[in-house]
Amino acid sequence: MLVALTCLALAVPVSARGRVRLFGTAYEFNTPIIIAGATIRVAEIPRARARTRPDGSYRLAVPAHSRVTPYIEADGYHTIYLQTFRTTGADLVNVNFQTPTEAIFRALAALLNIPLDANGSITDCAIVSTVSTRNIRDLDYQQFRAYGAHGVPGATAFARPPLVGAIYFNANVLPDPAQPETSEDGGVLWTRVQAGVYTLSAQSLASRFASFVASCVPGRVINANPPWGLYQLAPPSPAQLAARWSRTARGATLRSLRVRGLPADSTVRAVCSGRGCPFARRVFRPDRGRVDLLRGELFEPGATLSVIAFSHAYNAAGARWRIGAHAAPRRTTLCVPLGELQARRRCATS
Repeated sequence: MLVALTCLALAVPVSARGRVRLFGTAYEFNTPIIIAGATIRVAEIPRARARTRPDGSYRLAVPAHSRVTPYIEADGYHTIYLQTFRTTGADLVNVNFQTPTEAIFRALAALLNIPLDANGSITDCAIVSTVSTRNIRDLDYQQFRAYGAHGVPGATAFARPPLVGAIYFNANVLPDPAQPETSEDGGVLWTRVQAGVYTLSAQSLASRFASFVASCVPGRVINANPPWGLYQLAPPSPAQLAARWSRTARGATLRSLRVRGLPADSTVRAVCSGRGCPFARRVFRPDRGRVDLLRGELFEPGATLSVIAFSHAYNAAGARWRIGAHAAPRRTTLCVPLGELQARRRCATS
């Protein structure tokens, strides 16, 4: 899991120009085929666009603190929209497109008795998602495809405002009206949805799941596909950070920075910002358990030290220390939701 965790650990925050980037891969529904040369666009920003590379990957810059609904256009494939994201101050990773060919799309429409117009588009709106396991949230694209079935069985999905007729995919990856809840595939869809903005959620006895927003207009097919959409929330990391400081005439000396309870295959990122930093960034890949990370470093007033421990299938644990001119460094406890990049004070958990 080190590849994905390293990407998280080395993520760069939002630029001074107030833009963030979407990263992802376009691939064919229910096959390992990637889609090169497709155009990625945003419904709310007509001039924003990117092309998928030979490996199916893309990156697209969009405004921070805005609502964006990405979609894909590719010859031979049906146009698919993603969920509507509210961008914050960090890039979004693994914003993937699971895209059916026109032939597969027409076959699924016939199976579900969905009327199509003369152009082969649906007349209302359709929403698709996957109730997916937290184990794929922090994987890169290749790891995600190698994982196999990634649904959480036994969940049900619902919408606000209410929608009727949720249809779940069976273990053979086919929409099955007789299926009462999610299978190991995890797929769920709603057809003949009227125009509007909907919040989709899922529930089960054993897990909590993220919600997502779907912006429906006639003819639009929305696939909030993994690892976004209805993903399983992660538990908090068992890792605990502890620092010992001593005041000096020049600021504060870090006598020790330790992490304990660290799960296997973790990455710890230490970033210093502001004036008076002894370093800009350091990345550690320690063994599990209790680990000494830093000691003897002098931080002058105005410096801020942020340390985040990323571990597979957990929300990341972190802390921030601000170095003042007189008082002891002030600690703020942080977390980073699994599969995301931006630290915050509280994270939703399973």
